[in-house]
Amino acid sequence: MIALYESHFGLSRRPFGETVDPSAYIALPGREAVLRRLRFGLEHGQGPVLLYGPAGSGKTLLARSLTRALGATAAHLTFPAMPPADLLAYLADELGAGPAPGVDPSLAGTLRRLRRRLAEAVARGERPLLVVDEAHLIDDPATFEVLRSLLNFATLGPPDLGLVLVGATEVLLHLPPSLADRLTARALLGALTEPEASTYLNGRLAAAGADAPLFDDEAVAALHRASDGLPRRLNRLADFALLVAYAEGLPRPDAHAVTVATRECNPEGLAA
Repeated sequence: MIALYESHFGLSRRPFGETVDPSAYIALPGREAVLRRLRFGLEHGQGPVLLYGPAGSGKTLLARSLTRALGATAAHLTFPAMPPADLLAYLADELGAGPAPGVDPSLAGTLRRLRRRLAEAVARGERPLLVVDEAHLIDDPATFEVLRSLLNFATLGPPDLGLVLVGATEVLLHLPPSLADRLTARALLGALTEPEASTYLNGRLAAAGADAPLFDDEAVAALHRASDGLPRRLNRLADFALLVAYAEGLPRPDAHAVTVATRECNPEGLAA
């Protein structure tokens, strides 16, 4: 949906578009606590960490914000349901250890190049990071075993590679004990509370140039209720409510605009 309302509300850009750009991250106390917990696990526990929660809770954006906070070279794997050899080849390419012409392209060659590249990074005082998004989609135990085995690449003691697993709550059912036992932090990213939703909405609007809140308390409460506090739904509903208010010539969305947005964004409502 193309936003038509920016100039009407004095905005420089669309405030609620879907994005995984860390600049869109709004620092909320609950989210900051999760970030600190994961960062501590990576930097001090020096083992793999797990971020899990319901779909639409903002896990990918938080993971991107984590990599930015760490300042680490990061490989983001967004389709992890691939054969282990392909996963290793992808990681090697992302870290600049892919095969050059005439270089051994075999699995053994990939592992040698990857291990050498990780050791070089550690020698420079760096620690690359592998972020495995959608980890709940991994259905091959061998893939989890490869991820665990990567942690055995250790030049100075701790693993040379940091590992962040990100997935829906069911990832807890798929994670094998051999990897779960090595987790140094596991954090649930849940829904936003109503006060957090208000701060989130105002923060996204301010980043888009709004000089005052556009949603009053009644509208925020309605948006929070309709979205179940999940940022992805909140984005969609707030975006549509702004469009409804623009179409009706309102200075800002009211509860009626939110009601219309909720009805239009609800698949069951559209089918009725």
